[in-house]
Amino acid sequence: MTHFNYFAESEQAGQERFQRIRDGLFEPLVRLLIRCRVTADLISLLSLLQLVPFGYLLLAAESPQQVGIASIFVWLHVVLDALDGPIARATGTAGPAGAFTDMCVDHSGMLITTCILTAAGLIEPAIAVAYASSYTVAIAFTIWLNRIGQPFKLVVRTKYLLYALVTGYGLFDVNLIARSVVVFCVIHVCYVIAGFCKLRRILRDSATK
Repeated sequence: MTHFNYFAESEQAGQERFQRIRDGLFEPLVRLLIRCRVTADLISLLSLLQLVPFGYLLLAAESPQQVGIASIFVWLHVVLDALDGPIARATGTAGPAGAFTDMCVDHSGMLITTCILTAAGLIEPAIAVAYASSYTVAIAFTIWLNRIGQPFKLVVRTKYLLYALVTGYGLFDVNLIARSVVVFCVIHVCYVIAGFCKLRRILRDSATK
């Protein structure tokens, strides 16, 4: 697997196995999409566009049930985001450029979702800024460490937990979003500190050789 990703060292082999399983499951759909001249980049764009109805429905929601309906589009975003890779591999267009596009779409989805949840009053603005910025820096450090072959042993990607909390609020009328995002910020800050220290040590050691 390319080091241009944000998976931990312990996840690399498992992610490759999951990728093969996912490609097999999506194969009939992928063949159909390729016949229809649907490209991986188009799927990435469609993935982001799912957040438009999500935002519209969430901001107009007057009950938890309506939040649950809105969350369907978040998971459509996730599913489509997972589909661009199989299409790229099936058409021979997979590579660092596609991986970069995939990560940009993935991260943009988190940022847009956070903004929508903040506008809906489900996350305090200051906490939202702390969440988005700490997540961004933690992911940047993770990618950098992967690129130089010094990955984290474990990476926690809290955005999926955030999506699950939004869905849980819609299904069970239990709103744990605001408090959980504070915990997520603490997790991100720990990764930021660990990543900074690890990268600084690597850069210092390489300068003395």
